[in-house]
Amino acid sequence: MRRLIQILIVDSIRDLIRYKSFFLLVGLLLVADRLLRRYVKIRPDGFELPSSRELGIAARWLFLEAPNVISEWLLDWRTLFVGGCLFAAKQLTSMWPTMDMRKMHRSEGGSWRILKSLQSLRWSQFAWDACAVGMVVCIGGVWAATSWVIGREIWIQSSSVYSLLLPIGMIGSAWPIGMAGFSYSSKLAVLNNCFTTKLKLFSELLKNRRVFWYSWLFYLARILVSLLFVLLIPILSLLTLENFFLRILIASISAAPAYSYVKMASFKFFLEVYRPYSEVVAEYQSYYSRHF
Repeated sequence: MRRLIQILIVDSIRDLIRYKSFFLLVGLLLVADRLLRRYVKIRPDGFELPSSRELGIAARWLFLEAPNVISEWLLDWRTLFVGGCLFAAKQLTSMWPTMDMRKMHRSEGGSWRILKSLQSLRWSQFAWDACAVGMVVCIGGVWAATSWVIGREIWIQSSSVYSLLLPIGMIGSAWPIGMAGFSYSSKLAVLNNCFTTKLKLFSELLKNRRVFWYSWLFYLARILVSLLFVLLIPILSLLTLENFFLRILIASISAAPAYSYVKMASFKFFLEVYRPYSEVVAEYQSYYSRHF
């Protein structure tokens, strides 16, 4: 445990200071500020918890109307377009930084490491990432559909708004593993291994209890950190503070280091949780020789 804390906290922060990667996020926050201030308005009466009547309406919509809405949504060509854009955004925020961190942990790249990381990406790696993401979405969809069927049966029998808790709880409990799947997809994609080897390593997330529970705990902690520092504090500051420079400063101080930290810590966690696998050790021999 002491070594794990050293790797995930001390080493991650030290590498962030060394590489200073989080400054790139300030520009993104400037864009986010303009978009949020233009299109999002805070209700003047503040935020309130939904009433039992509103929860009842939500339950009725979820269990009766949602299937038709989702069916129409899935058959709409715009869904494919939005899905493609979301996947492209994932590549921008995941594959390139992952390749960059791969070179960091292999002591490669030199002063032009960021550009060399972009040049090192291959279409086969994007294809693997697409397949892995597709598997996570399919498995997550089956899990969500199962929770909906059970919750709907409870709602039909009781008409209780508490039937909403079951699908929310089941989906929420699986969310950390879903995040782990999305994270590991890009980290495995940049390995110099064949498709089947990467698939074998990827399947360990569900097959191996050590990988599963360590990943669940770590990504649950990452979700909580991200919700607070990357989402909640920046959005509240961008929406509520009138002074432009003050809200950008607060949002930047909160989101940029936190986002960069969880990205760095996630990569180090991947190397730790996959340490027993020779295929990963072979890719990062210099890193493991320094830390173990």
